[in-house]
Amino acid sequence: MLQYHQRKDNPMTILRRFHPAVHLLVALMVCAAGGFAASFEEIDGITLERDIVFGNADGYELKLDIAYSNDSDSLAPAIVHIHGGAWRNGRKSANRALGFAREGFVGVSINYRLSGVARFPAGVYDCKRAIRWVRANAEKYGIDPARIGIVGESAGGHLVALLGTSGGDPWLEGHEGHLEYSSSVQSVVDHYGPVDFLRMEDAPGRMRHLTPDSPESLWLGRQVTLVPELVAQANPITYLDPADPPMLIIHGEHDGIVIIEQSEYLYEALQKAGVESEFIRVKNADHGYPPNPKDAVVSPSREEIRKMEIEWFKRTLGK
Repeated sequence: MLQYHQRKDNPMTILRRFHPAVHLLVALMVCAAGGFAASFEEIDGITLERDIVFGNADGYELKLDIAYSNDSDSLAPAIVHIHGGAWRNGRKSANRALGFAREGFVGVSINYRLSGVARFPAGVYDCKRAIRWVRANAEKYGIDPARIGIVGESAGGHLVALLGTSGGDPWLEGHEGHLEYSSSVQSVVDHYGPVDFLRMEDAPGRMRHLTPDSPESLWLGRQVTLVPELVAQANPITYLDPADPPMLIIHGEHDGIVIIEQSEYLYEALQKAGVESEFIRVKNADHGYPPNPKDAVVSPSREEIRKMEIEWFKRTLGK
């Protein structure tokens, strides 16, 4: 059951009403008192808190960055960014959090356990735990807990699609961290994420995905071709149903790492289920949207894609 109740005496809630300098001073005092470990910056009316520990998993500290406006008196939607990197590299991005805060959202970017640290579904547990942390701390940061969106690229795209379709599934929820709160999300933006691991080579590409050392096999801890049931549990398409949140899918037409067919499969399934969804094919774009061929014009451009992302969240989250 979704719960939005919060404590009313939280000092971080009170300090949001004061001048940014007072905000920073009080925040540092809370930090020193053992509230959490983070660094603070004030950037053009935006507060950025880095390296907040939102959980500990088998000795591994899970951290996030959060950015929010100092001037808002109303609750804002939160956008949680989940990074890519083949589930084995990458880290959270304070710049992504700041970008969303500048658009009037509360921006969050998270780390999760990678394949070199723990196997699936550990990283999924971490992502859902982060969503629950956002809800548990909604009043502190001026967040509307009923309006949380997520966005990710590549492996992060896989994770946001999975969080979007698997809301309420207890098997992927994990066992720690604000379990009284929901990890469901209300809007998703998936940038070129894999959605069906056993069909990653349905079209030619530059990477092998079915081998024992493929990113997908390392993420699962077994060669994907040998564990079809585990693969199904990791595939976002497995959990898709008509109650899923709106989803925007964006993918380069010439992606040589994650073939565009992966997004086509997801979009077709969303449309069949009646889930609100859009699919943007980026012309002349490779993985991450660089031009392919090298001198080709990418359309829409990266700047236009970012604008589409923001407009999607504003429309679907009611900003």
